[in-house]
Amino acid sequence: MTALATSGLTPLPARTPFYYGWVNVAVAALAMVATLPGRTQGLGLITEPLLRDLGLGRVDYARLNLVATLAGSLFCLGFGRLVDRWGARGVMATVAGLLGVVVLAMSRAEGFIALAAALVLTRGLGQSALSAVSISLVGQWFRARLEPAMAAFSVLLSIGFMAAFPLVGAAVERSGWRPAWAGLGLGVLGVAALAAVFARRSP
Repeated sequence: MTALATSGLTPLPARTPFYYGWVNVAVAALAMVATLPGRTQGLGLITEPLLRDLGLGRVDYARLNLVATLAGSLFCLGFGRLVDRWGARGVMATVAGLLGVVVLAMSRAEGFIALAAALVLTRGLGQSALSAVSISLVGQWFRARLEPAMAAFSVLLSIGFMAAFPLVGAAVERSGWRPAWAGLGLGVLGVAALAAVFARRSP
């Protein structure tokens, strides 16, 4: 324990009757589902009401979305090194927390500049950074059995997205895009809290 404390490593949880890596697979899948607001499919749920609300044209929004996607892709760089240095728990919880805050801020955006900044950050933190950290977490815990681990990860995130899309879509239709997006931001913050509790550094 002393060596772990001095090296900055996270102590492993008490011995469990199963391999703890499977818990991390579930956490990683949940974190991947939390990337929804930074993905084209997620943003598509609010595109029409957002354009009407902010008075934006489709061409202008398409150009903005393209720039945000390209700029957001740069957020992938360096996160593998951060995970190796600081551990998946801290990096995942931080990135998910920042994404949740940005989604909440986007729900209050009133002008083009605020929307542009929010789009770049949701693309970068969600579609890029959090996705990279989620996949890295699975790879860290599984070597010989990586194939079944990735299969379980894919199934879980598919189920998560299948549940999230209709829920968010129904919330947009019922309450409007701003309350729905704010609720989604709170949900992402909840995922950040779960990651902080359950994600662990690889043994």
